[in-house]
Formats: sequence, C-alpha cells, structure tokens
Amino acid sequence: MSAFTFESAYNLAADAAYALRVELSFMAVFAFLWLVGSAFGSQKKAAKKVSCNTPKKISPPVAKHESSRVTISNGPISSIPATKLKDANWVCGQIQQLCHSQVRRAMELYRASLQAGIQFESATNGKSSSSQTFSSLLIACLRAGQVEDSIEILQDLRRHGPAPDKALIASMMRLCTSKQLFAEGLKMFDLASEGAKIEIDDKTVWSCLLFCSVESKSFRRCQGFFQKLCACGTPSSKDYSNMVRVAFSTTDWKLALKMVAEMQKSDLEITGIVYNTALACCVAGEKLDEARQLLDSIVEAAEVADVITYNTLAKGYAKAGRMKDCFSIYEKMRERGVAPSQVTYGILLDALINDNEVDKAVEIFQTMKKDGCEPNTVLYTTLIKGFARAGQVDQAVELYTQMQQEKQMQPDVITFSILIKAHCDAGRLEAALKLLMSMMEAGLKPDEVVYNNLLSGCIQDCNVELANNLYAEMIKAKVKPTVATFSILLRLYAQCKKWDEAIDLLKTQVKSQGVPAEPRLYGQLVQSCLRNRQGKRACEVYQLLCETSVPTISMNSFLLSVCAKLNMLETSAEIMTLAAGVKSSVDSRDAALLLETAMKKKKPQVLADLKKAMALLNLPLGPA
Repeated sequence: MSAFTFESAYNLAADAAYALRVELSFMAVFAFLWLVGSAFGSQKKAAKKVSCNTPKKISPPVAKHESSRVTISNGPISSIPATKLKDANWVCGQIQQLCHSQVRRAMELYRASLQAGIQFESATNGKSSSSQTFSSLLIACLRAGQVEDSIEILQDLRRHGPAPDKALIASMMRLCTSKQLFAEGLKMFDLASEGAKIEIDDKTVWSCLLFCSVESKSFRRCQGFFQKLCACGTPSSKDYSNMVRVAFSTTDWKLALKMVAEMQKSDLEITGIVYNTALACCVAGEKLDEARQLLDSIVEAAEVADVITYNTLAKGYAKAGRMKDCFSIYEKMRERGVAPSQVTYGILLDALINDNEVDKAVEIFQTMKKDGCEPNTVLYTTLIKGFARAGQVDQAVELYTQMQQEKQMQPDVITFSILIKAHCDAGRLEAALKLLMSMMEAGLKPDEVVYNNLLSGCIQDCNVELANNLYAEMIKAKVKPTVATFSILLRLYAQCKKWDEAIDLLKTQVKSQGVPAEPRLYGQLVQSCLRNRQGKRACEVYQLLCETSVPTISMNSFLLSVCAKLNMLETSAEIMTLAAGVKSSVDSRDAALLLETAMKKKKPQVLADLKKAMALLNLPLGPA
C-alpha cells in the first residue's frame, strides 16, 4: 500500500512539473540572471572603494572651442553662438538634417542664421550646397503645410541664391497639386520663373499648372499652360477634361467641342462627365443644334450617353421654348433604353406648365407613375402650380390630398405657398387660413411670401382687422417684412379708406422693421390720396418722402400730372413748394401746365402760390 502511494505521488509530481514546465523554466532563467547581476554588482562596489583610496586624476583643460560645441537636436536656437550661425557648412548640414523630422526647428535655425548675417554661398561647395539647403527646406515646409514659409524661402532663394532649377519647380508643383494648394502653387511658380530662362520640358509640371489654374478659377492662364503642355507631348485625358471645364466656365462652346474632337482623334478615353460638360457648355451658349450633333455623335460611337446627357439637352430645349425638340429627346431616351428620371419629368412638367399646357402635364405625370418613377415633392408641387395658374383650384387641392396620402412625401413651404395664393386669388380666404394652420401643424414655418399672399387676400374683402392680425403674427414669428409687404398693406388701407393707418405705417413700421424707405412706397400712397382727393394727406405723405430722400423729377412729374387732371391746383402748388425745400427738380412743362390751368380757372391765390413755388425752383414764369 505504501509503495503504491509513493508511486502515485511520484507520478502526480511528474505530471505537475510537466504542466508547469514553461513557468519553471522562466524561474530558473530569472534566478540565474539574478545571481550573475549580484556578482557583477559586488565587483563594481569593490572597484569603487579602491578608487576612493587613490588620488584623483586631474583632467587636462578642455579647449575653448570644444566646450562650446552645440547639439542642435535639443536646446533653444537662441543659445547657439553667432559664430556657429555664420558657419555656412555647419548651418547647411544642420538644416538638411532637421528637414527630415523637425521642419519648424529647421525654419527657426534658418531665420536665426540670416539674422546673424550668414553667407550661404561661403559653404564648401558654394552655390551647390546652399541651393540644396534652400530646396530641402522649401520642400519640407510645403510637405508640412507651411506655405507662407515656403514662399519666404523661395523669395530668399531668388535674392541670395541661384535661380530655382527645373527639379525644384517640378517638386513644388507636384506637392502644391497633391495638397490642393492651387492658388499658392501658381504664386510660387510665378516667383520661381520670374525673369529666369528655364526650359521646362516636363509634361507633369504644365499639367499641374493647368489643374491649379482651373481649380483657382484663373481661366485666362489655362490656354497658355495647355499650349506648353502640348509642346511637351500629347496631353492626357485628365488634361483635356480640365480644358473642357475651362470651356464650360467661360461658355466657350467652340473650345469644348474642339477638345472633345482632339480626344477622339488621339483615341483617348472620354468619360461621361466630359461629354456632359461639353454638352452643357453648348446649351449654356444657346448652341442647341451643335449640342444635338454632339449627342448624336456620342450615340453613334456607342459612347456613354446617360440620363444626365439627355436631361441637359432637354432642359436647353425647354428653356428655349422648343417643346417639340424637348419631347423628341424624351422619346429618344426611351427608345435607347435610358430610363427617364425624376429630373427628366420635372423638366417636362415645368416646361408644359410655363406654356399653360396643364392637360399635357397631367398626362406626363400619369405616364411617370405608370413607368414606375415615383413622383417627389417637387414634381407634385410643379403640377399643383400648373393647376393654380390655370385657376383650377379644386384640382390643385385634390392633388394636394393625394400628396398627403403618400407616407414618404409631404408638402413643403413652396407647396403651401402656391396653394394659399391660389385660394386667396380665388377669394377663398377662409380656406387659405386653414392651409396656414395645416402648414404650421406640419412643423413648417411660413415665410414672407406666405404672409404677403394672405395679406393680399384681405384686400378683396377689405378685411383690415385680419390683415393687422396677420401682420402682428408675422412680426411675432420673426418673419421680416419687405417693401412688398408694406406695399400690400398700403393698398389695403387705401382701398378701405384707412388713411391714418397708412400714414402711421410709413411713419413707424418701415423704420422699426429695418426695411429700406423706398420712394415708391411714399409715391404709391401719395397717388392713392390724390385719386381719392385727399390733398392734405397727399402733402403730408410727400413731406415724409422729402424727409427720407429727394423726390425724382419723374415722380414729381407723375404726381403733378395727376393733380392737373383732378384740378387739385392747391395741392400741386404745395407739392412744388415742398420739392423746392429739398432742392428737388420739377419739369418746367408740368409747372407751365399748372400755371395755365390756374389762369383759366381764375384762381388768383393758387396762381400766386404756383408762381412763388416756380421762383423757388428757378423755373421760368413764361408769358404770364
């Protein structure tokens, strides 16, 4: 039994040792290293004790120039002696070394050496060494995004060192392009090449310069760079693409077509973007026939003609009113298997509605839904606008109801604005107000156009109270009124004979709401007062006008002619007197007509007032 127990214990210990073999090995190695370290430490302590008992050895004096040796990798630059900062060999070496990892420190050392009066050309290799230093620092600053520092170095290089070589210019342009420093790249190229006779035969440089010019919108330089590029060999597809962008930006349709033709001749790949840009250039230049020829050539060559290509030309035809050609493009799309998009149908609907072809617009709308192209808010709103323009308010409301039933689509501010205007124009002010409530419940904020439409609706019913409430609500909602808002309110007040409210509006609200006091507002109210024979109020409003601006001779002529037609001679005399007070001008013919009328009517007091006003205006009294 004891033998069995001993054997079992031995086997158990062996199994445990095997399982912990890694840990036991680590402990053994650690113990060995600790013993070795202890032995080495004992020897070091013994040696230290011996050295304490021996006399100290005096070290020889260190030479002054050796003790002043500076390590540039640490410590402030300001601690470097001026003698070191003037040492061109040392500074050049340190700058080139720092450019690899410490660009700002390299720039700091560079500026400090300049202040110390360093002469870089005094380096061992002369201009070659200084040129390499300038180049290394310039490129390092560009890589680090320190553009201003790079420009400063380039300027110093032009002043103190040799002119930048082709390799440096090429590196600069590649870096500027890759880092999207387009305007800066052009500036640096101009600095580097100014007055220098450098023949650059590297296509990459001219390609980068062309791209920088396009991106910085320096289009006048693009042709020159492209010509230089062509002189170095065949431009790439990207270069031609950039030139097509130039053509589009300058509406040079001939250049666009020329670039496409050259690409085809050189058998270069032409992307759909290039074709669409060239096509859009022709459309923008109103060269629709040339655009159609380009589209046909694209199709014949089995090139990419996508929905954007067709939409671009269709929009051009629609804008020009060539609806037959517009629908021809639409049919060609379908024939060639290009599915019309929401934009396509939007172009067709908008064009038809502008031509008052509402029935055809409805057909297109139904075709769109039938073909599986789901209408969006813009398309629904466009058709609603068509119904509203045609006075078919009920149809517009019906379409609005359909729109509300769509889960992923809801009316926007423009939709409600069109519907509210349609109801106001039709005299349905109550329905328009309900739409306003629905709009606000949907979380949409009414704008100035919505409120102006509602205010216009109040004119038909002469509902001043509602108009005032709407205006107050508009101000409370922080919707700023415009000149159009005040013009509508003035029309309302004039129609409802609320002259005091109208004058108070001009006196207080125009200024308090920060709206420009345009003369036409005052002229509008003066005219309304005159037509309603409110002479005193007309003069009061004209006085307000004179306080804000000097009435023009054309406005004076119009108001005085109204006075003459209505025989309001006293009012005309007062208006002329007020005009003279602000040195406004009055046409002598208008004054003569009023004077003649006063003589015929035998009104001596008016005649005297007119003569007095004419004298103030330096107008001739005539034979009278």
